[in-house]
Amino acid sequence: MKQSKDNFSSGHTIIAQLLSLIPREIFKEVTEQEGADRYYKKLKSIDHFITMFYAVLTRNSSLREVCTNISFIAKSLIPFGIKQLPARSPLSDANRKRSHTFFQELYLRLYIHYRTNLTGNWLDIGGEVDPAKVEVFDSTTISLFKTVLKGAGRNPLEGKKKGGAKVFTQMNLAEGVPNFICIRSAATNENVFLKVMQLEQYSIAVFDKGYNRYSCFEKWSSSNRYFVTRKKDNARYEVVREFDCSHAPDIDKDQIILLTYRENRVSRTAEARLVGYLDPQSGEKLEFISNLMGHEALTIAQLYKNRWVIEVLFKQVKQNFELKYFLSDSENGIKTQIWVALNLLFTLLHRRIKEAEDFSTLVMVAAKNLCSYVSLERFLLNSKAYGERIFKTEPNKMQTEILFSG
Repeated sequence: MKQSKDNFSSGHTIIAQLLSLIPREIFKEVTEQEGADRYYKKLKSIDHFITMFYAVLTRNSSLREVCTNISFIAKSLIPFGIKQLPARSPLSDANRKRSHTFFQELYLRLYIHYRTNLTGNWLDIGGEVDPAKVEVFDSTTISLFKTVLKGAGRNPLEGKKKGGAKVFTQMNLAEGVPNFICIRSAATNENVFLKVMQLEQYSIAVFDKGYNRYSCFEKWSSSNRYFVTRKKDNARYEVVREFDCSHAPDIDKDQIILLTYRENRVSRTAEARLVGYLDPQSGEKLEFISNLMGHEALTIAQLYKNRWVIEVLFKQVKQNFELKYFLSDSENGIKTQIWVALNLLFTLLHRRIKEAEDFSTLVMVAAKNLCSYVSLERFLLNSKAYGERIFKTEPNKMQTEILFSG
């Protein structure tokens, strides 16, 4: 067969191009490590993953819908190991019984495999801080229609309180993808995450004031771990030293303070730095606390400002993948779908195309053209040239006559 000279053509469909980003040896190793196929005769782990990946990408909201629609692309999935088309009952059982830790481990292994491809100084936080040393963390809540996971807030006067999943996420600022994720019920307090998160020595944690725990700050300060966060409105403290900040027009306060708190009914103090920042655009005054003593006050404000990248991540996942309707009403199935939605494949592809298109366009183009043999990467890098090539090609006269006859 003569090879096509079309620079935009690919030997695989778009969904196959996406799945090819997962090295087979990684999938095989994770399957064996987690024993994911041990008790499953029909729906193997590869069938399960591909089906769930297809479901969250194309936003199929029911088992019947995903099992019917995936049959249209089944032929292009055979080279990637899919053994058979999923049926509703085996898929339902797999979502309920195959542990979500399989999908969790697959995500983490892919993160480790592609880590160097994701790293880069793509944010401007000044020259004082290496972005690779900055860890941003926050949580997002995903509402559920059943009380599978306990929801936050008070019980309503009428009816039942809906459930919810809270996804605690940690992200390195140089990578822009989660390196640690913990999924709990929506009622889980933010301070719980501080006990399970991983912060290496000489790293800087940046987070919202909802995670403020002064005893944790004190431990970090004594072990060469640093933080930047907002000051709580009801914080009790004493100013012990004040610095001149007249040289920095956006900084109106730079102080060393002693935060007062109680732990186990004992009054304690923790030393911190308090920086007051006046936003030149909105005029809003913000106050930050940190244990970074040798950095410029403006650097502390810039570090917190770049916390927005994790909010962008949450927005990308919720807007582009199916997390409103779940294909399972079990806790395990819900966590499985969340892990699949957090996949790194689109983030990796977004970096490869040098962000030539926005993330939502990338996902939309892929989802609507899964059976196309056009190279998704080359198309996104130069979609205009692809359109021009189509219309410069001499049209087939016979087809043109058929279209406009009658």
